[in-house]
Amino acid sequence: MAHSSRLRAPGRGFGIASEPSGSAADRLLARFVSRRGPIAGDHLLTRRNIYVLPSRSGILFALVLLAMLVCSINYGLAMGYALTFLIFGLAVVGMMHTFRNLSALTLRAGRAEPVYAHQSVEVSFMLINPSRLARFAVRVDAEGMNNTAIIDVPPRSEHFADIALPAGPRGWMPMPRLTLSTRYPLGIWRAWTYWQPAQRVLVYPAPETPGVPLPLSRLQDGEQYGAGGMDEDLAGIRPYRAGDSLRRIAWTAIARTGSDELLSKQFEGGGSGELLLDYNALPATLDIEARLSRLTRWVLEAEQSGALYALHLPGQELPASNGPGHKTACLRALASFNLKPASPEPRVADHERAS
Repeated sequence: MAHSSRLRAPGRGFGIASEPSGSAADRLLARFVSRRGPIAGDHLLTRRNIYVLPSRSGILFALVLLAMLVCSINYGLAMGYALTFLIFGLAVVGMMHTFRNLSALTLRAGRAEPVYAHQSVEVSFMLINPSRLARFAVRVDAEGMNNTAIIDVPPRSEHFADIALPAGPRGWMPMPRLTLSTRYPLGIWRAWTYWQPAQRVLVYPAPETPGVPLPLSRLQDGEQYGAGGMDEDLAGIRPYRAGDSLRRIAWTAIARTGSDELLSKQFEGGGSGELLLDYNALPATLDIEARLSRLTRWVLEAEQSGALYALHLPGQELPASNGPGHKTACLRALASFNLKPASPEPRVADHERAS
């Protein structure tokens, strides 16, 4: 059985304020684990990658238990001894239950759709629970999230989860290291694990705001006209698109059909025009990122207008076309322009290497 939930950053969904770990042991362990790099494939949680330490409440609990033991020794209280060791035994059992709440879970990376720079990217992953035991209050946290989301994983189920993370600059954004932790059931122990899946998200350049008008159309015969193309010959009527000029609205056709839908005139000149989005034709005062940002804005506006457009970058040229596939190809070319080589290959999970 598959379940799903959406775990978002502040303002995007529900969550509980996170409690910073802040301990020296956490920071030391995080630095050690970060050297292992991303993990490819499924990641099984076992005793080799789950860590357990007392929580802040657990440290206070231990101090109270120590005070009870001292009082029992000083005053020779037999019932005090019995109560102290009974509570101590319950704490040890609670530690085992806290560890078991994460043990045997399998983590699997999902998909992440491309986004524009400095927006929120939704990253999906799956928690697979093959056992008959439900897992409660599993916390998921990552760098950039101000709130720690809490989920429950039913027994023998696959639980889908989405988290919203801030996207950085353009290019390939590696998946940040996730921290999965739990304090269930007593709250005096904290079991946690680190997981950085070998997953990347493509970040497009942020569109220029405010944008500048589209460049002149480059027609097949080499002449140049305005961005809207020639308006002499009427080719037909099409549905209105956002951004169409008001003078192109076919009022007569709307009145004749009696439709509530706006219609626009399609001119033959506009169909033959091709927009040339040329990196080298941009002003020299713009740096690389500013040029890519402007080209991104032009790609989106050209696609919205329905015009044919070509993209020319140093070392790469995309011929004139339009449609979702062409737009995606242009945005991918802009996002990956002049990037450094990819990072080394991710490592394979320990349980997969053993098998």
